[in-house]
Amino acid sequence: MLRLILLLLPLLLGSCALLGSLRPPGVPAVEPPAGRLSPQASAAAPGRAITVTLTLRNDSGQPLTLRYAAQVNWGRCGLPPYVALAHVPGETVAAPTVAGPLTCPELSFTRTLAAGDVLTLRRTLPPLPPGTYRLTTWFDGEANGQPIRVQADPLTVTVR
Repeated sequence: MLRLILLLLPLLLGSCALLGSLRPPGVPAVEPPAGRLSPQASAAAPGRAITVTLTLRNDSGQPLTLRYAAQVNWGRCGLPPYVALAHVPGETVAAPTVAGPLTCPELSFTRTLAAGDVLTLRRTLPPLPPGTYRLTTWFDGEANGQPIRVQADPLTVTVR
């Protein structure tokens, strides 16, 4: 039992895409203090790998400074967007496991978006078995110094 817990612990920490739920665990959705940040997600599965794009647009009418850092997602460190998957009708797809502990390097970025500007973020998942998946994608970081999670509406993607 202890061995199982130790194997799962790295996956449960941080923003690991393990649950495939509508609202990933952790920081609740928070509106940026300077206004509105609108998310739009898209996904393509030309082969067995899914490429996810999350576009964040500053609809606030004021500059918005975003800060974000690498976190664990899909079994390795990476920058947003973060992704969770579930098979349709609903069983969770677990992220790949890693051998040993995984820590993310101190890799962070700061971007200031003027009113109407867009930040586009992409992630390619490892090859998946054929099937239909429900994909949830989100951005974790800070907006004008305040913690934020911005989540796009879920998508349905078919891998052939």
